[in-house]
Amino acid sequence: MDGTLKESNRSFLMTLRLVIVNYKEFLLAPGTIITFISGMLLVTAILLQPASLFTGSAPGELVNWVYLAAALVGSSYIWYSAYLGIREGDFTADIPVTIATIAAIAIGQYSAAAVVAVLLLLGGLLEELVAARADRALDALARLLPDRVTVRRNGNDVTLPLEELVVGDIVIIRSGERIAIDGEVLFGTGSVNQAAITGESAPVDKQKGDTVFAGTLNEIGALEIRATKVGTETTLGQIRRLIAEAQEQKAPIERILDRYAKIYTPVAIILGLLLWWWSGDILRAITMLIIFCPCVMVLATPTALVASIGNAALAGSLVKKGATVEALSNADIVIFDKTGTLTLGEPHMISAIPYGNTSEEFLVRCAASAEKFSEHPIGKAVIRAAAQRNIAIPEPDSCEIVPGLGVKARSGGHEFLLGRPKMFSDLGIALPRDSEEKIRILSSGGRSVILVMIDHQLSGFLVFEDTVRENAQATIALLHRAGIRTVLVTGDNRDATDLVARKVGITEVYADVMPQEKVAIVKRFQAEGRHVVFVGDGVNDGPALATADVGVAMGLAGTDVAIETADVALLSDDLSKLPHLFSISRKAIRTIRQNLVFAVGVLVIAVGLTIPGILTPVTGALLHELSSIPVIANSARLIGSEK
Repeated sequence: MDGTLKESNRSFLMTLRLVIVNYKEFLLAPGTIITFISGMLLVTAILLQPASLFTGSAPGELVNWVYLAAALVGSSYIWYSAYLGIREGDFTADIPVTIATIAAIAIGQYSAAAVVAVLLLLGGLLEELVAARADRALDALARLLPDRVTVRRNGNDVTLPLEELVVGDIVIIRSGERIAIDGEVLFGTGSVNQAAITGESAPVDKQKGDTVFAGTLNEIGALEIRATKVGTETTLGQIRRLIAEAQEQKAPIERILDRYAKIYTPVAIILGLLLWWWSGDILRAITMLIIFCPCVMVLATPTALVASIGNAALAGSLVKKGATVEALSNADIVIFDKTGTLTLGEPHMISAIPYGNTSEEFLVRCAASAEKFSEHPIGKAVIRAAAQRNIAIPEPDSCEIVPGLGVKARSGGHEFLLGRPKMFSDLGIALPRDSEEKIRILSSGGRSVILVMIDHQLSGFLVFEDTVRENAQATIALLHRAGIRTVLVTGDNRDATDLVARKVGITEVYADVMPQEKVAIVKRFQAEGRHVVFVGDGVNDGPALATADVGVAMGLAGTDVAIETADVALLSDDLSKLPHLFSISRKAIRTIRQNLVFAVGVLVIAVGLTIPGILTPVTGALLHELSSIPVIANSARLIGSEK
């Protein structure tokens, strides 16, 4: 028991340390500190109030002083923000809240002033937290590069820090190492996973003369690469720059409350002054400012947004900020990445076709034996296919990887050779003439074909393709029925892209697209007046996710860069949650409008009662407090809305 407790404490402390390290700047920001202090004072006052009731005494001076302290601490930050807004000609919700809190404090309604101030501060705090998370996306990109690399200089191999690399350096990359530069292969062969940059679903075989990118992974083989671009000039460096620019240039979504504040604030001030001039009663003017306090409006928006975000979370979607809900409600086009988004991003063996007298079962058994200890995605797919067919896999007597090409093996007295057609031509092995047409037909539509040679005889073909995600087709159909246009944008080749597009029902396709071109496509749609949602999972999707009105990342398959950059994460990688996100966001906006209409209705009644002096500052504050209940109840309905 003690051991479990110690382990829990250790885990908590480690988590706390990570939070402090990752969000140090955010945690030490003045707004965060003031919100925390004001909130703690408010909670303390609320706890003290019922305690005084149990003792049979009035709340007393202590509770009032704590409420006043909470109101002053929280309001001071809002007052300063309102001052800056007035100076810059920007009328936000801070201005009517400033007027209301000053008026409430002036008449002794300290609790009302504290509640309104803390509510507004918490909303701003959440937005700052999202901004802090966005900065971490750039840090995640840096982790794709090694700290030190092996470089050949003056005939010697030396290990240098990444920042000391220059164009023209010869960089040595071994199996399992990440490539740190953009460059050209001078010597060697390798199987490079470059999905992070190009989005290709399968590793790409690299040999002399081929181009490689920084941030990609050399899975198998050894390469000597001449650096053509280093540092910020690499493709990965450009992706980082695009994300940073998109985050800076992306216009923030104006809060609904701020839009109303542009009208609401002048009206409140003018009516208060006119009533004072007409009646000569300063209390009536203060009552007018109290009833114009936007506390119901402050509640109208965030309660609905929080409820809708909670609903989305219960359904498996993490929405990071309230403004995203409004942006989703306006969306009319969804752009999908392919690999890892519409597909699983891993090869799946769809068929094993014997050649000659070989049986399918024997063909799969031999191939699986040769690939039994392989770490290559194709090898793993062969093992899965054998398991699905309940085929026992014998251990190979020997196994030799042919980097970037295939594998040689021996088992049960047989010799196996598995690889792409190119491997056989490189090894000088002639294939039967009729096999060439067969290979061409099988590889159509972007499929990959692996040849299996047993005892020096061509014995069959293994056909692979990327697996489309479950519910992808149904999700696209639901989006189309909702009037939302869908587009497929990927760095993968045209044949593979068209195959997936046909399966899921998307007709608008852009293939062989680099990260900066994805951004250009998003911006083009936005220039046409479209509200764009981009759904992706990879590093190469980061700039587009940041540029789109709403970025949606795959929560499980997605890279850290995609998840940190996006506004929404699908926690279970379930695309069927997308239609629900659009539905709940539109319901949330309808609920907000209902709340605002109700708030305005109460306001009109309160104004009518204030002018003749029927309402006093205290009864005006009470009416406002009671009018909050229907707003909260209306918003709470969203939590139980159908998922």
